[in-house]
Amino acid sequence: MATDKHGLKATDKHRQTQRRPVLFCVGLWRTESVLFCVGLWLIFAVALALRVYGLRYGLPAVYNPDEVAIMSRALAFAKWDFNPHNFLYPSFYFYMLFAWEGLTAVLAVATRAVASVGAFQREFFVDPTRVFVAGRLLAALLGAATVVVTGVLGSRISSRLAGVVAALLLAVAPLHVLNSHYVKHDVPVTLLIVLAYLAYERLWKGKGSLIAAAAITGVAFSTHYYAIFLAIPLAWSAARGGRDRGDAVRRIAIAAAVSAAVFFVLSPFILVEPGTALRDIRANREIVVDRAVDSVGYLAGAARYGALLLDTVGLTALLAVIGVGVEMRRDRRRMLWLLAFPAPFLIFIASTVPASRYLVPAVPFLALFAGIAIADIWQKRRLTAQLLFVGAFVIAGRESLRTDAFIRETDTRTLALDYVRQHIPAGATILTQPYSVPLEPTADVLREAVSRTGREMPTKTALQIARDPYPAPAYRVIYLGRGMDADKLYMPYEQLSVEALRREHVAFLVLKRYNAEAPATMTLLTALAGKGHRIAVFSPYARADGLARAEPFLHNSDARITAALERPGPVVEIWQIDGPG
Repeated sequence: MATDKHGLKATDKHRQTQRRPVLFCVGLWRTESVLFCVGLWLIFAVALALRVYGLRYGLPAVYNPDEVAIMSRALAFAKWDFNPHNFLYPSFYFYMLFAWEGLTAVLAVATRAVASVGAFQREFFVDPTRVFVAGRLLAALLGAATVVVTGVLGSRISSRLAGVVAALLLAVAPLHVLNSHYVKHDVPVTLLIVLAYLAYERLWKGKGSLIAAAAITGVAFSTHYYAIFLAIPLAWSAARGGRDRGDAVRRIAIAAAVSAAVFFVLSPFILVEPGTALRDIRANREIVVDRAVDSVGYLAGAARYGALLLDTVGLTALLAVIGVGVEMRRDRRRMLWLLAFPAPFLIFIASTVPASRYLVPAVPFLALFAGIAIADIWQKRRLTAQLLFVGAFVIAGRESLRTDAFIRETDTRTLALDYVRQHIPAGATILTQPYSVPLEPTADVLREAVSRTGREMPTKTALQIARDPYPAPAYRVIYLGRGMDADKLYMPYEQLSVEALRREHVAFLVLKRYNAEAPATMTLLTALAGKGHRIAVFSPYARADGLARAEPFLHNSDARITAALERPGPVVEIWQIDGPG
């Protein structure tokens, strides 16, 4: 065999050349093929385009209450108090979002889009479009990055063909595309989960750094609590590299210590306020888990999630089942290791109140298993593999395009807002529900609400009142139910009566309607009978009988986009109260 001047055999030299890092596709992980790397970047472009299209939906109104709560908590760090004082979620994503919005503010000032950083902050209370577009863009970028990382993982686990197929299927997966439009935790933590598996894969093969793998796991923990299920594959990967049982236990202990340390570094105030953290985590469990078990039941919840997976992932989910079977035959232990996160995770979320976004971390694994299936079928029946892949890709891509176009349609609540502005006089008292039509409250009602609570004027409320010119038209808005916001007037349902409406001078009512009406809403409709008349209705349905056949699509529920719907939002009715208001 020929050698060069360094004494390397020709085959060794060729192998070194093949292993040389030509391009960096993601993070510290390298690929061996320029063509494969370029292909992943092209897929990244497709994925990003699908996730950026429609990014401004609904704005300046924000119809996802989770987005408002998350963004408000992140921007609160501008007061330079980095203790969130709330631990329904860990803290890392809030810090990341705050830093991202800070960068956006700097760029906006540098390009003279806004006069100052202070003006950028005030803009959140006047027109939050710029703030939310920036936050959603971060989610879109992280979502598209997940596509590339999944492709790299697929190539490491199986083959480049499996990696490319997995990346393409994730790029067009409707559930992942839709949730990459939201300022939420699910898409960012999903990227970290797949990155963690890339690190575990190196440990599985006896390579890589245990410390790095544990650190990435800690970052995922500090982004969302449900990433705790990564502890299973982390421990398995760590133990596999041990020389004996004692060494395996030592490696697991090191991984646990490092991941816990990183978690507390990125969410440090959990240690400062452990009581608050336990209270919030317990409250989260009561809302998400206990309520589901009591009202829905575990089996019914699991069935609902199964239907959501088939509905939102479709043929990819069926191919994933085939892929699991293929890998079980090839290497059962490795397949069980791959399932070590998604399987217990899915078992857990089946006990939660159904919400499609909880399924997001499972989607890359479904795409990965589907890629393995296509790669295996390709070796035996190439035409069949091509048809299956094209079918899965086209069906998912078409649904994602339809989803993007759908969320860009004008929400029923925006249509109702336009009607109110045109037909109801400014200053009128309007009774409505939280997260309904985004009516502008008058400065007087903001002061009145704070005065009734006896609390100090919140900073954001003071900024709202100080707006000059003040937005018009504005109304004396009262909200149904009970709430904690100091700057809102509330009317509890149990106190609702015609006399209470007249006492508060309510002249109009804006009411959301759903398929299954809440008893409180029925009480309200009964109170309105003979005392008011409906003056306008705004429906999301293409036909009048749609309400009986499909649930309205809301951005924070498990409702699906069906042919019966032509736009987002609930049915909105506007009522005028008879008599003096």
